[in-house]
Amino acid sequence: MADVNIDVENFEGQRKVADDLQFQDIPHDAFVNDKGKVQTHTFTDFPPTAESDEEDVYDKTQLIKDESKTGSPSFWTFEYYQQFFDVETKQVLYRIAGSMVPSPRSNYLQTTIRPNPDLYGPFWICTTLVFTTAIAGNMASYLSVEGKDFTWKYDFHKVTFAATAIFSYWWLLPAMLFGFLWWRGSKANYTFLEILCIYGYSLSIYIPISILWVVQFEWLQWILVMVGAVMSGGVLVITLWPAVKDDTKKTAWIVIILIFLCHTSLAVGFKLYFFNAAAPQISTQTSSAPVITKFPTTPHPTSKQQNKKTLVAATNTNLPKYTRSRLKNSTLKRNRVIYKTTKKPM
Repeated sequence: MADVNIDVENFEGQRKVADDLQFQDIPHDAFVNDKGKVQTHTFTDFPPTAESDEEDVYDKTQLIKDESKTGSPSFWTFEYYQQFFDVETKQVLYRIAGSMVPSPRSNYLQTTIRPNPDLYGPFWICTTLVFTTAIAGNMASYLSVEGKDFTWKYDFHKVTFAATAIFSYWWLLPAMLFGFLWWRGSKANYTFLEILCIYGYSLSIYIPISILWVVQFEWLQWILVMVGAVMSGGVLVITLWPAVKDDTKKTAWIVIILIFLCHTSLAVGFKLYFFNAAAPQISTQTSSAPVITKFPTTPHPTSKQQNKKTLVAATNTNLPKYTRSRLKNSTLKRNRVIYKTTKKPM
């Protein structure tokens, strides 16, 4: 037979532990300390249950659906355009400063515009340039005729012309360039929004220049034209060169030269239309003498000869009776006119 050894001490220890795990009635006073304060316990970590897991999955699904709805807003909603104006003031100021200083070592688009091109800065730059150009142009016109014997009136058409020229340049040139790059299959991946942003910020240099154009010195005005065109045009050329350099050499240089010439033409147009010397206006001194118009009082030298020919034709029997009567009537009327013009006043 096999020997069986029973550990009595271990068995009694396990039985004692089991007795300690039994439910016991503990009085409420046991949780009150010596100072009379009640000690409470807060349970924060609960084990997960099947119901809570299902709720988490449902919440995640709803969140994904909401994000998918708000991720791509409709073209006709305000949220769609709000993303183009999501920019801070520091970024706008930094982009304005970068658009005035060309740097061959850095690309303005890659270092300043990407990855968040905006329309907030370009829109307000164009709007400000419209008013500064129109107001400064009228001031220059007033200063050019001050002290002279000419009247001066504010030209409101300059505001309309400035707005048309500036906003057309801001939208049409980028659209044409983007269409050309798309047609030629450019690999630079320049988006229309990025080109629009670049052109908008490139106009910022003309705001201070338009104010300085008020100074009536022709040589200074033309120097400002060249400075603005070279500095901001240089930023455009350096920034847009990677988009056309993969094309043929001739095509790339033609496009770059056209970009610079269009930008320079805008500055020259500002100078010639808004800040050129004003043409003389109508004088304020008007003559009070009445205007007398004299009419001739003598008949036409060929009127009598014509009447004789008409009378001869009227007596021609070969003509129809209706035609002869018309000739006589016309002759009588002509004679009355001659008599009235030759009659002297009493």
